[in-house]
This record gives sequence, structure tokens and C-alpha cells, in this order.
Amino acid sequence: MRKIIPIFVLIILTVSLSGCLGTQIAQIDQLTDSINDHIKAGDGFFNQAAASTNKYQYTAAQSQAENASSEFNQARTTSQEALIYSKNLQDQVYITYFQITLQELDAKINATNQLKVAIPLFARNDIRTGNTHVDSANQFMEQSLEYQKQREEIVQQNPTKFKS
Repeated sequence: MRKIIPIFVLIILTVSLSGCLGTQIAQIDQLTDSINDHIKAGDGFFNQAAASTNKYQYTAAQSQAENASSEFNQARTTSQEALIYSKNLQDQVYITYFQITLQELDAKINATNQLKVAIPLFARNDIRTGNTHVDSANQFMEQSLEYQKQREEIVQQNPTKFKS
């Protein structure tokens, strides 16, 4: 009888831990979907803001840039949450993935901030200073693309961890 109780406790503990791990992985999957949706929306708004700026539609451009900021910041907050789950799981693949995602989002947020500074400068006809900020925005976006490539490589190298 004494041997049965520790074995029974061990089985219950194992089942409950595996359930918790499964729940955290499911949560990571759900958060990843949300992150990708926010990034995609943010990219769309950023591109619209750039196009509107090129068409001298500065009010629309400013609004679209604000929307891009909001989407990227939402993705960043969600990525931080996913990173916490990853650290709880002690899963280095997920940890690296979300750290790179945060770097990508920081670059996108910086690019968007530079564009938001440039738009009113163009509206005031300060083209030279506006272009300086646009150049900076482009550099940040180029950095974000490098991080995006790194994220995609992690997904390709670990297809069982990431649903497509």
C-alpha cells in the first residue's frame, strides 16, 4: 500500500505538469497569431502613411502612422507576454524567437516614430529635415526586415513548434 501512494502521487503530478505545459504552449500559439496579425496591420498602416505622405496627404498620413504605432505597440506587449511564457517553459527556441520579435518591433516602432516626426516637417515645407527623418525611418525598417528574416529562419528550422 505504501508503494502505491507515492506512485499515484507521481502520476498525478506528471499529468498535471504536462497539462500546464500544454496550456502554456497553446497560449504561446495563440499569442503568436495575435502578434503576427498586429505586425501585418502595422506594416499596412505604415505603408499607407508613407504613400499618403508621398501624395502630400499629411493629415491621413499622420493618422495612419498613429495606427501603425498602435499596432506595433500592441504586438510588442503581446510579444513580451509570450516571452514570459517561453521563459517559464525554459524553451530556448521560443525565447530566441520572441527576443528577435521584440527587436524587430523596436525597429518598426522607431521607424514609425521617425515617420511621425517627418510628416509635419513636410507639411511645413521643411523638406531637408523631413527627408533626414524619412531616411532614418527607412534604415529602421531595413533593420526590422533583418530581424523578420531571422524569425522566419527559426520557424523553418522548428516546424513542429510553430503552426503555419
